[in-house]
Amino acid sequence: MRVATARSSLSSYTIRKTPRAFKSHKILKEKLQVMWRSNPKAWVTRKFFVEWVNLVFGPSVKKYLQEKNLPWQALLILDNAPAHPPNLEDNILEEFKFIKVLYLSPNTTPILQPMDQQVISNFKKLYTKHLFRRCFELTETTNLTLREFWKDLCNIAICLKIIDQA
Repeated sequence: MRVATARSSLSSYTIRKTPRAFKSHKILKEKLQVMWRSNPKAWVTRKFFVEWVNLVFGPSVKKYLQEKNLPWQALLILDNAPAHPPNLEDNILEEFKFIKVLYLSPNTTPILQPMDQQVISNFKKLYTKHLFRRCFELTETTNLTLREFWKDLCNIAICLKIIDQA
């Protein structure tokens, strides 16, 4: 899972097949707060990444800049991951051409890895906080046991909503 880190509530990007929880709860992937795509290896591909930039990242940045009355300038910094196409600026839709792409030099990922770890750590803390808050609220106000909560009320659809809150 790749999560864009900006406080403008950018959606995360998930690569999985349609889970049973979606089918049993009649959840449409198009209505989720995340962009859901399937890939046999569960990897983000270049095609998926370009799609995410044009359908999620670009509109989110544009909306953020409009709301804050900021100049139409944005910088997307990418490492050399296989999913990041070297010519991404050529694939960005015309309305998002204000987004410039900067590629980090090869072999800089180990130097920057501690920054990634802090972002991931903060996300995990927020997710766990929201998950347990929901658990406590439901088990205190109902007759549910903790086991029943985990078995019946904690599925992928609920977890995606919690991700959106985190």
